Amino acid sequence: MLGGEDLYVTSAGWRVRGHFWKSDGDGLPVIVCPGFGEFCEKYSRAATHLHAGGHSVLIIDWPGQGRSGTLATSDMGMHIDSFDQHLDAAEALMNAAGPGLGRVAVLGHSMGGHLALRLTARLSARSSGRVAGTVILSPMMMPRPRPVWLVRLLASLLIMVGRSRHHAPSSRPHRFQDDRLRFDGNRLTRCREGFDAQFAWLDDAPELWRSGASVGWVAAAYRSCAETTLNPAFLRSLRQPVLALTGSDETIVRRQAFAETFRWIPDCIHHDYDGARHELLYETEDVRTDLMRRIDAFLSRVAGSG
Repeated sequence: MLGGEDLYVTSAGWRVRGHFWKSDGDGLPVIVCPGFGEFCEKYSRAATHLHAGGHSVLIIDWPGQGRSGTLATSDMGMHIDSFDQHLDAAEALMNAAGPGLGRVAVLGHSMGGHLALRLTARLSARSSGRVAGTVILSPMMMPRPRPVWLVRLLASLLIMVGRSRHHAPSSRPHRFQDDRLRFDGNRLTRCREGFDAQFAWLDDAPELWRSGASVGWVAAAYRSCAETTLNPAFLRSLRQPVLALTGSDETIVRRQAFAETFRWIPDCIHHDYDGARHELLYETEDVRTDLMRRIDAFLSRVAGSG
């Protein structure tokens, strides 16, 4: 379970929740950027490890996710007009956690990996030494459905006819009670324990579940990727060290984009786990152990480079 306290701020007129677990250790504050549909509690195990290592941890419930409410027409749906609104919320929560956060590290998974790179760029543009380093796990460098131009065109047309907050045609909602029964053939993890653990909180708090992207979310995601993580100029501008960790059996985000995009980041260490799937923090024990070892070593290195 999380050991800190919830923070609530108002950003763009929305009430946004974060969870801040302060440490008296000498580690870096770590800003955790969850993935699509995720919530703070899902990162409790990773947060516990980081906090034990002397790091303060701030986890974000993005607008429209977790306890930050729902912005789609459906209670389960995921909607946002622009990923800039996620970044605004992250900065508001950082300010609420305390102006004294100082140098930070950023860690993100999947959609959160994409946003972690964007948050790194935004913070660094204001203060070159603000971000010590960034960890991205199975990052969304590019959404899976292609061709990009066709998806963006269809999304734009649907937004024009007032369907922005409605589910995208290819992203229908589904119940977590059904998903949890589908371990065989799942695309998230090879580990049964890890697979089951992702649903543990939902029995007590089913309102945290999100499923299915809105048309507006799809448009925002493709626009954000086109402008940033698919843009060599943006990636070259990232001067902070980046640790990229991925699995060879990745099928949720577009794996082919990794080799093309990581090479444009000036200081990027990439490790690929053989056979691992999308949820590296919930993978087999050997992957989880090595993953946290690499993250610990990276944070120790970048903390001492300031």
